[in-house]
Amino acid sequence: MFEYGSDIRVRGTDLWLDSRRKKPFAFVSHAHADHAGRHERILATPATLALARERRDLRRRSMKRPPRSEPEDHPLEFGEKLCLNGTTLTLFPAGHVLGSAQILVERDGRRLLYSGDVCTQPGAAAEEIEVPRADVLIMECTYGLPSHRFPPRDEVVEQLISFVEAALAAGETPVLLCYALGKGQEALRIVTRRGFPAAAEEETWHLAKVYEQFGVEFGEYRRLDSPARAGEVVITAKVEKVRRFLSRPSTTAALTGWAVGPHRYRARRADTAIPLSDHSDFDGLLGYASAVDPEVVYILHGPREFGKHLVREGFRVGDLRDRPGAS
Repeated sequence: MFEYGSDIRVRGTDLWLDSRRKKPFAFVSHAHADHAGRHERILATPATLALARERRDLRRRSMKRPPRSEPEDHPLEFGEKLCLNGTTLTLFPAGHVLGSAQILVERDGRRLLYSGDVCTQPGAAAEEIEVPRADVLIMECTYGLPSHRFPPRDEVVEQLISFVEAALAAGETPVLLCYALGKGQEALRIVTRRGFPAAAEEETWHLAKVYEQFGVEFGEYRRLDSPARAGEVVITAKVEKVRRFLSRPSTTAALTGWAVGPHRYRARRADTAIPLSDHSDFDGLLGYASAVDPEVVYILHGPREFGKHLVREGFRVGDLRDRPGAS
């Protein structure tokens, strides 16, 4: 059903899956840079296409580059079917960031599911995951070690709110460090819905405006283009981007799944780390594979040890990094 060298191609079609190298036609699971390669034609959800366009525009403006040819967009809504040369493609929400999608490939009575990045715990700013069954599963497993077990999402949210409240009570500006796409909008939605006004660094702010186009509502927030005000929460990917706007003492919290586990986020890069992740943890990944119930699982990214845990759970497992070829 697929061929693999260093990239995945759906057999019988010209469609590549999340290729990092430029392809004539590629499915892009979500708009993070490590998945949204520059291709001639892109198949993705409308939200992913809009976010990818916005990120390209922001990058061009920041580097003062002239406009360049844009890829040809092929939007596909969740649940809508697309037929290519006898192969049927359907997208399902992945729960990772807004518009993130798994792709189900059906051909000759067989079903292949490619996961992309998934999150099985409902987040504040992404569609809730839907998991279809499939005969073959290709999955990513970023947090595929038993030590990567996150606390319940509600507890993590309360930890975040407690950090904000403590900083404000001390007369400090709370600064949340998180990816501009996905985590930034989730943090923005969490704090503003709790009544805290927020100021978002430029890229996070622009992408939040795209989120609003797709029905995601936030509370009070603004673009951080002047000094942070008393009582505001600052949201940025890097503190260096906002330092000039921090006129009063500040304290920083990194929002990352690497706050737990053996590769713990280095505290010197932030005052504290909070395990708010838009990926599934170890148990979530095992539960995801069980829900798909495939005959064979291929792992593509993450710790190789995760394959051993899948085998212990009764799965037949392959690691695509070890066996280029076809299946």
